[in-house]
Amino acid sequence: MKEPIKSVDLEFTSLEFYNNYAVSVVKEDTVFSQSQFMTIAEACSDFYNGKKFVYISSRKNNYNVNPTVYVKLEEIRKNLIGIAIVSDKVASLKMAEFERNFSKAEFKIFLELDEAVEWANDLIKKVGR
Repeated sequence: MKEPIKSVDLEFTSLEFYNNYAVSVVKEDTVFSQSQFMTIAEACSDFYNGKKFVYISSRKNNYNVNPTVYVKLEEIRKNLIGIAIVSDKVASLKMAEFERNFSKAEFKIFLELDEAVEWANDLIKKVGR
């Protein structure tokens, strides 16, 4: 994988920004809330500035997601065209399957980060800039 264009370390996550996608690694035992979601959305909006992108959640750590964040996502996802969840943990994969029901954006689950990156780049090509 390439070097990120920009990295941001927030209290609850680290974000790496690439040309077509952002990779987030949420910190251990975080309860991912609406306000944290809005902080990430603002950072992505600032970086991509109207350009289409994919959000990749690399779930290396154990944390919980309030699935209602996906409801708010629909209001602000003008340039977010896809969400990828990456994990090799059974519990995280099951949670991602549940979360998928709440998202209207393209939503895929992967075991490897490289697969998610390939999907993100393909999705950007498919929908255009």
